[in-house]
Amino acid sequence: MKRPRAGFRSKLRYIGRVMRANPLLILMVLAWAGCAPSPSPGSHYVDVRGIHMYYEVHGKGRVLVLLHGGAGNGQQFEHQVPDFENHYRLIVPDMCAQGRTSDRPGPLTYHAMAEDVVALMDKLHVRHFDLMGWSDGGNTGIDIAIHHPGRIRHLVTFGANFSPDGLQDTDVAWNDTATWVAFGDGMRQGWTKLAPDSSDYRDAMTKIIALWRTEPHFTPPQLHSIRAKTLVCAGDHDVIRRDHTDALARAIPHAQEWIVPDASHSVMMEKPDEVNVRVLAFLAH
Repeated sequence: MKRPRAGFRSKLRYIGRVMRANPLLILMVLAWAGCAPSPSPGSHYVDVRGIHMYYEVHGKGRVLVLLHGGAGNGQQFEHQVPDFENHYRLIVPDMCAQGRTSDRPGPLTYHAMAEDVVALMDKLHVRHFDLMGWSDGGNTGIDIAIHHPGRIRHLVTFGANFSPDGLQDTDVAWNDTATWVAFGDGMRQGWTKLAPDSSDYRDAMTKIIALWRTEPHFTPPQLHSIRAKTLVCAGDHDVIRRDHTDALARAIPHAQEWIVPDASHSVMMEKPDEVNVRVLAFLAH
């Protein structure tokens, strides 16, 4: 059964195609979009930087922050949490205007979301932590590593990019013309199930598309300044171009790169066993 070529960073262009091709994958798409069940026993809320942020805590030990992809929520790590919580204290937030976290006035930016994560860590009295981010979550993690170099020990990114043109040409073209309507009814239903204010949907999706269209813009000197031990990952047929992923890994000092064979942008869902073993091994050193 063919998996969707990408989760959210595919800019949802593939979702309609996938749904028509195989109805079973509708459930996967809706799960990524946020159709989670009830909040977990480890769920919490905190007010940071003008938003009411939802986050979950699982396990004990050294802190590992998990940052979800764009338009999604922390449930995207449902295949990682059971393995990771045996080794780490996991902190899994929903980002601004996504999942169960509220929106605020102004555009959505990677830097603002990065500062939200740092503010959350400050509230929890966590000075140092490891971080794994998928797609937009990876971009947010890179921003934290650049602007708060003393905070992150290990950084793991899946399907991250350092500029908007790092996507495949078809996805860049999608970004150029897409509007909030392009996300479709499935996304709307999933998002509104969790959102604190379901009337914010149009604004939130418009902000996300604008974010994808215009960001990130990490410069070579910024990437070279990253001190965290870094593992840059992507599927071998990712939405992010292979040469772009290669360039990202080269730009970060001593970064390791892992291109996962026969995998897409959604490699964490497609091959969780391989992903979990590789990430845990990296974090252990």
